[in-house]
Formats: sequence, structure tokens, C-alpha cells
Amino acid sequence: MRPLIDENNLSYSKEFLIYYTRREILERITYGMGDLIGSIYLYIQNQLIIFLILFCVFIFQIILLIKSIKRIDEIQFRINSKGIQYRDNVLIPWSNIENERTIREYINSKNDKYYFIYYIIEPGQIMKFDLSELSTDANELSIVLTIQRNRYKRENSII
Repeated sequence: MRPLIDENNLSYSKEFLIYYTRREILERITYGMGDLIGSIYLYIQNQLIIFLILFCVFIFQIILLIKSIKRIDEIQFRINSKGIQYRDNVLIPWSNIENERTIREYINSKNDKYYFIYYIIEPGQIMKFDLSELSTDANELSIVLTIQRNRYKRENSII
């Protein structure tokens, strides 16, 4: 578990990097193992048509697993006192970003979805990303956004 971040601590890391979560890889491994065990069982039971279908699903899961493993070290977001950078795109400066936040959407009584949203002023574009796929949570991201925005204001004498 990561340590809590103090919003008033501006000595916090100069840059916050967000990656894809590793949960997707674990899910793919679990599905793949289930498919493999099911296919072996069906082969032993001489259910060859269903075996072939399940084996093809297993191969498809392996392909998706390999893609997930290749993407795991790709930086999705870089947040620092200069702005926010999404993947390999150009860094958007804080002066061109407003209303950056995390929001919660109510789905049902047991599930909520959290999103990272920010508005890019110049092209008039709203950016919205699902946090369940990323290596951070809504609380941590909110604190990081506050710290980096305040750091930007101090560095540029806006406060």
C-alpha cells in the first residue's frame, strides 16, 4: 500500500507517473488457465468441437495477455508542475487546463466508476479517462492534481 500524500507537502515528488494497472494481466492469466483446463477436460471427454472452440478462446486470451504485458510499462499520464501529458502526446501546460478533477459516477448500489477529467481550453476539448484501468485511485490523483497545480502557481508567481 502506498503512503498517504500530504496536500501541503510541496516537497512531494516533482513528477507523478500513471501506468496501466496490473489487474488486467492477472485476469487474463486466470481466464487463460480456466480455458486451458476446460479444453483439456473436453479433449479427454471426446467433445472435440467444444474443445476446439475453447482452445481458440485460450489462444485469443494468450494474444491479449501478451499485448497487456507489452503495455504495462507504458506511461499513460505524466503530471508535474508544468502540466499534464497523456501518453506520448504533447504536454498540455496548466495555463491551458482548467477544471481538472476526479469524479464518481453511480452505477448501482454496489459499484461506482471513477473518472479523471480535465478540460483543455485551447481546442475546447474535454478529456475523460476511466481510473479502473490506471495505477492510481481517485483520492491519490486528486491530491496529486492539487499539489502540482499549486506548484505551478508558486513557480509562476500566480498566487
